[in-house]
Formats: sequence, structure tokens, C-alpha cells
Amino acid sequence: MHKSLIAVLLPSLLLIADAHAQCAPTDKIYIDPRLVPQRPNFKPGDVTRLLLPSEAGDPRLRDYLLQQYTQQNQPIVIPYGTGKVLVHPHNPCIQQYIP
Repeated sequence: MHKSLIAVLLPSLLLIADAHAQCAPTDKIYIDPRLVPQRPNFKPGDVTRLLLPSEAGDPRLRDYLLQQYTQQNQPIVIPYGTGKVLVHPHNPCIQQYIP
């Protein structure tokens, strides 16, 4: 991995560890918030720099980074029973069941 990629991904992974806030007693929890996979939190400048051909020469890596960047604010979809649970990408205590 390139040093610049590690410099961007490492802070994102550290944010994931602190992302699990205390849930309110009134929150409807379907999936344990500690088990919800978190999306990385990229800054636009970091992704722009990483998408340059000189930084991420492998097209698969560029595609992966672009996909992660564009989906970072989308709900996390987790299968649950006969439906699915939508989890807020930044607060795993906000969940919605969709039958």
C-alpha cells in the first residue's frame, strides 16, 4: 500500500472505533450498534489526491476508493428476518426496519 493511502485509511479506521455512541432508551434497536459495519469517512481532498493515476495506479484500487467515497453517506443495509434494517451511516443507533 502507498503511504498516502495508509494516511487516509488509518484515521478512518480510528473513527470507526469511536463511532458507537450511547443509544437512547427510546431508540428502536434491531442490530447491536457495535456489530454494524461502519463506512469510512473520506475527505474530498484526500480522495481526489488518491484518485490521481500517480497515487493509485491499480484501476481496481481507484474503483474501490471511488465506490467507498460515493457511498460513505448512504444508509448501511443489513438483512434482518424477512426484511432489512437501514442503519444511519454515522450513528448506528438510528435504525429503520423495512419489511
